[in-house]
Amino acid sequence: MFGTMINVITAPGETMETIVREFDWKKALMPIALLMGLAVASGFILQELIADMQWEQIEKSIEGNSQIPEENKEQFLSERYDSIYSKTGAGAIFTFLSMAISWPIRIAFWSLFVMLTANLFLGGGGKYGQMFTISAFAYLPSVVEYIIKTPIQFITDNIMIFTGLGVLGIGEQGDFINSFLAGVDIFAFWRVFIVAVGVGILYNKSTKTALATMTALWIFGLIVFAGIGAGAKGIFG
Repeated sequence: MFGTMINVITAPGETMETIVREFDWKKALMPIALLMGLAVASGFILQELIADMQWEQIEKSIEGNSQIPEENKEQFLSERYDSIYSKTGAGAIFTFLSMAISWPIRIAFWSLFVMLTANLFLGGGGKYGQMFTISAFAYLPSVVEYIIKTPIQFITDNIMIFTGLGVLGIGEQGDFINSFLAGVDIFAFWRVFIVAVGVGILYNKSTKTALATMTALWIFGLIVFAGIGAGAKGIFG
C-alpha cells in the first residue's frame, strides 16, 4: 500500500490504472489516515502560529463589532484568548480533531462534485466509491506540501507561505481576488491533475479531456468559495 501511495506521486498513470481496475474502496483509508496524521503533526508544530492568526482575526472581529457593548468586549476577548491559547482541555482537543477530520470531509465533498461533473460532461456512470478512492489517492501531493511547508512556516514564523499566485499579495486577506489567487496553487493543480488521470481512465477519456473538465470544476470551486469568503468578510467585518 505504501508503494502505491508513492507511485501515485511518481507514476500517476500506471498507478491510477491499477487503482481503477482493481477497485477497493478500503484502499482509500490509508492515504486519508496519513493525511490526518500529518495534519495533526503539522498543527502541533505550528500551534503557536495558528493561535496567533486566530487571535488576530477574533480580536479584529470583536473590536470592530458595534453590536457588542464596549464594556463587554474586554470580557469576550479574555474568554476567547484563554480558549485559543490553551494547549490542554476540550479546546485543544477540538482544534486537533478538527484538523484531522477536515481531510475526509474535504475528500468526501470533492469526490461528490467530481462524480457529478464527470457523469454530466464526460458521460458514463462513475460510482461514488470509485471517485472517493481516486480522490483520496489524488490528495497525496498534500503530503509533499506538508513536508515542504511546515518546516518553512516554523522557521520563518509565518503561517502564510504560498506556492502559487498567492505570492503576488494582491488585495487584502479575505478579499475575493486575494482568496482566489491564493487557491491557484501548484499543489492544488497537482491534485487536480492526478484526479483527472483517474477520471480519464474510469470514463475512458483522454487525460487532456478529463483535465480540462476537472480544471474547470476546480476554477469554479475557487470562484464560489472566494465569493463566499468575501461575502462573509463584508457581513462580519
